[in-house]
Amino acid sequence: MYRIFAVMQRVALAVGIAVSVYSCNSSDKMSDSGLPVCAVTADLDSLFQRIFPDPDGPGGIAIVMHRDTIIYRHAFGVADLQTMVPVTDSTLFNLSSASKIFTSAALLKLCERGMISLDDSLSRFFPEFECDVFDKITIRHILTHSSGLPDLRPRNQAEWNKYKSAHGSVFALGEDYARYGTGTEFMHSFQNMKTAEFVPGTHCDSQDAAYILVAPLIERVTRVDFDDWMSENIFRPAGMREAFYYTYDGGLPATAHAYRPARRDTSPLVFRSDDGKWEEYDLGEVPYFLTRADRGVYGSARDFMQWNRALYSGKIISDSSLAAMNTPYVATEIPMVSFGLGGAVRREPGFPDKSYHMNTNGGYAIVEGSWPQEKLHYIVFANRADWNQRDVTYKIDSIFRAKNFLR
Repeated sequence: MYRIFAVMQRVALAVGIAVSVYSCNSSDKMSDSGLPVCAVTADLDSLFQRIFPDPDGPGGIAIVMHRDTIIYRHAFGVADLQTMVPVTDSTLFNLSSASKIFTSAALLKLCERGMISLDDSLSRFFPEFECDVFDKITIRHILTHSSGLPDLRPRNQAEWNKYKSAHGSVFALGEDYARYGTGTEFMHSFQNMKTAEFVPGTHCDSQDAAYILVAPLIERVTRVDFDDWMSENIFRPAGMREAFYYTYDGGLPATAHAYRPARRDTSPLVFRSDDGKWEEYDLGEVPYFLTRADRGVYGSARDFMQWNRALYSGKIISDSSLAAMNTPYVATEIPMVSFGLGGAVRREPGFPDKSYHMNTNGGYAIVEGSWPQEKLHYIVFANRADWNQRDVTYKIDSIFRAKNFLR
């Protein structure tokens, strides 16, 4: 039954691609800006077919939107190697670091409502944390990865033993805590913190320890469950029908499974593909730390593009808040790249600013970027992470430059 369904979906997908190719061959098909709508199609196809070469292996979905028009959409590979259901633009992926864009919008919306300020110190919301550094760390520092909060999650048996001596835990094993631990339990590690790793606001560190505090912060301010508040105030106004936050005990809709090349030392209980090339590498296999606010969202490619439409048309936050989100604040070690509020910003002379995310979570991988000035957006969601996201990001940028989409 699954195989029949998969074949039917493949036929439908093939028909959709054929229509797209036919449109791309029409030389008079133009965008609102006067650029050929399909000018980038051949180059993008070539790029992504090298990344996702096997139609029967894990793959991904790539979409480009220019001035609210989808000018490129192509799916590759399968979402589930057991059922062989192909990837489509409705396939649900873990959005990894791109989850932060919703977090940023949520906090900026609360600022607009006068409920918080980005310069509020964390001690206002978490009086139980005794270290005086929380008087100096602000919400802005969390969003810009400049809080200086250390990552205190136990990584080995000695650290786990130390953690358990100071905090109660429902888990008996560090391995189980790593995979299924909750944000509430992780917050306990901050209670005995003595000092920050650096003065808040002076450096950036892309580790996400501070983001664990965002969900409880929003709950304490709004007195509403974090998932419910995000659904009502962020996802629903954007017209996103499929996005949700994963919690271990909350059940999970059908999503793309993530995979990695099979390894010899992996447990025999982990699913492997029939050809022995791939092994499952998501929920039960990855040491997830369930910091929902920074990498906990699942969503589809079409839903994320709907988000971009809503965000950049003023339906979620004001124009001034959006400008603040995409402003570079703290420099990184990468030339011309700084952190904005919840994402990276590349400011390169001669080109418009680009806001983007690029990350992996287990076997899920994502790159997404926006040039607000050009109203140009792209996404690549994948259920395999064995490709160089930074290199692919630069190549996508180069294609847009060569075709005069960035001026």
